[in-house]
Amino acid sequence: MLFSLGLPACEEKQPAENRKEPPEGEETLDPGIPDDYSAIASLSNSAQWGPYNLHDPTLIRHGEQFFIFSTDVAFGPNGDCGIMQRRSGDLVQWRFMGWVFNGVPPLALQFMEQNQPGYRQESIWAPFIYKHEGICRLYYSVPGNDGLKLACIALATAESPYGPWTDEGIVISCKPADPFNAIDPAVVVDRENGKHWFAYGSYSSGIHMVELDPATGKRKDETDNGHLIAFRNRFHDAIEGAEFVYNDETGMYYLFVSYDWLEDDYNVRVGRSDKPEGPYLDIHGNDMADPGDNLPMITAQYRFDNHPGWQGVGHCGILKDEGRYFFVSQGRLGSNHYLMNLHVRQMAWSPSGWPLVSPERYASVPATTVTPESVAGSWEHIELVHISQKNTSVHIGLQEGGTIEDYPEGSWSFEDQVLRICFAEGEVFACRIFDEWDWENGSPTLVYTGMNNAGRCIWGKQITR
Repeated sequence: MLFSLGLPACEEKQPAENRKEPPEGEETLDPGIPDDYSAIASLSNSAQWGPYNLHDPTLIRHGEQFFIFSTDVAFGPNGDCGIMQRRSGDLVQWRFMGWVFNGVPPLALQFMEQNQPGYRQESIWAPFIYKHEGICRLYYSVPGNDGLKLACIALATAESPYGPWTDEGIVISCKPADPFNAIDPAVVVDRENGKHWFAYGSYSSGIHMVELDPATGKRKDETDNGHLIAFRNRFHDAIEGAEFVYNDETGMYYLFVSYDWLEDDYNVRVGRSDKPEGPYLDIHGNDMADPGDNLPMITAQYRFDNHPGWQGVGHCGILKDEGRYFFVSQGRLGSNHYLMNLHVRQMAWSPSGWPLVSPERYASVPATTVTPESVAGSWEHIELVHISQKNTSVHIGLQEGGTIEDYPEGSWSFEDQVLRICFAEGEVFACRIFDEWDWENGSPTLVYTGMNNAGRCIWGKQITR
């Protein structure tokens, strides 16, 4: 069965609408994207939703364009049902393209209607897209209504992200008695043997992994529900949103998962493995499938000065593009956590081989030559901590000569593109530096993102030199 976009799509050859042109005679790096979009949140303004009403993104490159598919959800009225889609030529300015489907595709809809009388087509959740042998595979989650633990993950295919899409049917489903949740798909491919592994699951039942048939994108054995790869402790210890990336330099596969409730303490944890099917171990060597919380935690709610801050920075997608890595997620505005904005952030790797995420959104700011002299100055500093902590910035001074103002035992150094900050003896944070746009103050700046050996992460933004 073929499905076209819910709204008219542009021709594939048409260039994307990228960043706005500055006034004649002026140059600016300002992306020109306000954080509060409540004035255009209604469905009648959906053509202006470029980076707005974004939740659970998955990202792919196709030619010179980047495509994001995401959950159907919007500030105020929920909008239409059918997976939101948007595209960009620069990862900064985004064009909303409408909905992939006109409602739930027939094979998934048939399952839901058979198992929940009166089922309503309200939304499709948490898609995942990747390419196999030139074909786009788009997995998506269809939840039951009214909190019923009924769901399925289905698959659609197309020759490009523009569609049209062919309904391939259900990959896995769950009913209330099942010990797993058929939500939040993700796929990782073994670089050695070409096996395809499918992760799924959310909230209290943990995240499972099962082998796929590469030829069909369905489970290799339809009676196999797979094995557990990530779990927490109790019913209310939420875990969801698996995502994977392979790092060529470390030779490891990385599993990203989101903890807790998306409107407050949402945060992202990471484990790694030398095999895509796991086991995935955290920075302390703990198996993520065992009960307990894992480190590092690489994003959490936070607030810099002159801004209400962000929360819900989770359920990420990862883009690996020509040697660069990008972390894509929602961000919920601190002054109104129902406003969901697209956050694209640069991602780097610590010297010990763990991912580090920029504290500021990507705006394609040109890179400068970073030296110890340019690092010295006043910085806003955040230590990312968990559970009901707002992670509000404090000011620190990285002084010339390698000392830190107000920290008598502190020191810092910048060598081989690594910033090392020590606030107390024996605790060193190894940081990467990016040139970014200071979204809170409207100017380019330097930022750092770092981690210590215990998996604690810090963020910083330079205010003055």
